[in-house]
Amino acid sequence: MATRLRDRMIAEMQLRGLKEETKKQYLDDMEKFLKFYGNRLPTKLSVEDIKAYQLYLIKEKELAPNSVNKELSGIKFFYRYVLGRHWYADALPRMKAKRTLPAVLSEEEVAAMIDSVHKVMWKAVIMTLYSSGIRHRELRSLKVRDIDSKRMCIHIRNGKGGVDRQAILSPITLACLRTYWRLCRVNNPVKSDWLFIPTKNSHGGELKKKFSHTAIGYILRKAGKLAGIKKKSTRTSYVTPSLSI
Repeated sequence: MATRLRDRMIAEMQLRGLKEETKKQYLDDMEKFLKFYGNRLPTKLSVEDIKAYQLYLIKEKELAPNSVNKELSGIKFFYRYVLGRHWYADALPRMKAKRTLPAVLSEEEVAAMIDSVHKVMWKAVIMTLYSSGIRHRELRSLKVRDIDSKRMCIHIRNGKGGVDRQAILSPITLACLRTYWRLCRVNNPVKSDWLFIPTKNSHGGELKKKFSHTAIGYILRKAGKLAGIKKKSTRTSYVTPSLSI
């Protein structure tokens, strides 16, 4: 995308207060779309061109309906707010996705996941997620100061919809977090305000990136496998399983 149009898109996203992750996704959506057409100017592409790209995502890449809709989000934003062609976005059909109820883990299953792992950090991640019910993105964004041991709560900043809120901090989760801090962070040469930090991608004590969503997914899948849980979903729900540290 031409630098001028890219800058305008970034400005429009900033004006609307979009999150950094959303900004990056929307820019990636446009880059992939324009690459599909040999980096032609977006002003030269029509609604039919976008529909042809949508069919490519469906037939050739075999993306699921939700994934197709997600890939088109940045394109719709660009034509609606950057070029002012709102009719482009209105003319693009949104794919209907089959709604299925998520598989929610029971208290016993969560306890089995926690007991099945031996890494203190993994226990702390699982315990924090399931005892407080916070989202994966919210856990990744937690900072040390967000753990309020006096009020026994976790401060969630800029949560869903950009709203701040509080989650319950159970005594056993606090004990687990303190163990994690003592064993994994006190003598760690990498210093950071983030509560959970990656074990790799750091150099000379400088943190290159924060804890990733793929890392959380790996921990949950591994713990679920070790615990013998066959449910594909590891959606968070509020439980207070027992834990031995």
